[in-house]
Amino acid sequence: MLQHAQTAELMKLAGALPELIRALDSEIEKVAGRMDELVRAGLIYATEYWRKGSDGNPKYFYLLYPQQPGEPRRREYVGCDTTRVEEARAGIQRAKEYDELAAHMAALAGRAQRVQGALHDACRYMNGSY
Repeated sequence: MLQHAQTAELMKLAGALPELIRALDSEIEKVAGRMDELVRAGLIYATEYWRKGSDGNPKYFYLLYPQQPGEPRRREYVGCDTTRVEEARAGIQRAKEYDELAAHMAALAGRAQRVQGALHDACRYMNGSY
């Protein structure tokens, strides 16, 4: 009777796997889809900088890109048009969200890889070839 209870628990665990795998696959697809949307909308990897006008208040919006070795720091003038400023800020936010999603995607891929390895080990163990 104890033997049967153990194999019944194995069957229960194995039966739960397909739904768990589908859920993981769905999450990976969702994250990948959002990452594609962000790329199509445009990513801006820069920080914002406001140059002051003659009155001392912020007036001219610039994008400052990370400095590359051996090159001067790239600056892009955006201006003071609120639409262009908001578009640039949205691009910066998309880049931040993209990076967060990329880290999440790496974690999901790592989880899938670990589970795959565990299932391979379980199959080898069940076959007696451990």
